[in-house]
Amino acid sequence: MSGVKQLKEVPYAQDPTASILKHMSPGVHLRLRENVCRQVREREWIFNGIENNLLFLIHEGGAYGLIVGIQDIDWDQF
Repeated sequence: MSGVKQLKEVPYAQDPTASILKHMSPGVHLRLRENVCRQVREREWIFNGIENNLLFLIHEGGAYGLIVGIQDIDWDQF
């Protein structure tokens, strides 16, 4: 049995991404995955908050922002 499958079967096991988000404060730089929001050239954004598993991101200049899902972030670059 693989380790991932075993963790899914344990009722108290948490998603590591959820654990990161719980302790992340606004201002952290995050990078969008390459296959997300292809029309947006800027890949690096600033984390502003989270609500209902949606991340609120703002541009470096603060003039505009994006709302994306947790799965849309390149967590390997974090």
